[in-house]
Order: sequence, then structure tokens, then C-alpha cells
Amino acid sequence: MKAQSKVQTACDITIGVDHGSLRLQFPSRHSPLWEALDGKLLKGKPKYLPLGRHGYKDNPEDWKRASALAAQMEADLDHPEWEKLFDPTLAKYGIGGGKYAKLADVLQRRDVGSVPSVERNKSRAIYFC
Repeated sequence: MKAQSKVQTACDITIGVDHGSLRLQFPSRHSPLWEALDGKLLKGKPKYLPLGRHGYKDNPEDWKRASALAAQMEADLDHPEWEKLFDPTLAKYGIGGGKYAKLADVLQRRDVGSVPSVERNKSRAIYFC
């Protein structure tokens, strides 16, 4: 993996390159959410979301697209009403599909609009009860 060499806006979700494709790396404050969505513990490791299958390659145009995507996802996650804004299926961000697309069915069957038992404290970090 190549370290991020492009300048990015004040966004905690960083962009990296893995085998010629871009990927998003989420800060540890979002780990509880991704652990709930993925159904497994990250054990201190960062959460990476590969974008290669969605056509994001290591070129200037795709870096711009990925930066906009990261900014939109972070804005949704950092908003006080993040559970209403963040789409756990990732379809809202144009990268839905795979295991996250199946979440829509699970959430509808449970009649839940968001991931259960996730709360925020005043520092805007995500914690589980």
C-alpha cells in the first residue's frame, strides 16, 4: 500500500491506495459502527472500505471523487442525527452492493431504520451500550 500523498480537506476519513485502487480508511471513533455492520471486531485495526470494484482507481479524477465521497460520509456520521442521514447499505454514496446491500433487507425485517444500540457522547464518538 502506498501512503496518502495527496492533500485532503479536514476530513478524518482518509484515502489510500491498495493495488492500484483507492480505499477509504475510517478513524477509530467509527470502529463500533463498522463492527456492528460487519459483525466482527476490528481488534484495534483500522476499517478499510475498498473502492476498486466501484471504479475508483489511483488517478487524479478518482481521488477527487473519493475525497467528495469521504467528506459526504463523514458529514453524515458526524451529524447529530447521523442515524437518519448515514446509509448503512452505502447505496446513498453510490458504492452499495455486496454485504452492505443485504443490510437493507435485515433492517427492514427488523423494522429498524438504523443500526441498533449505537449512541454518541458529547465528543461525537460512537459507543455501544
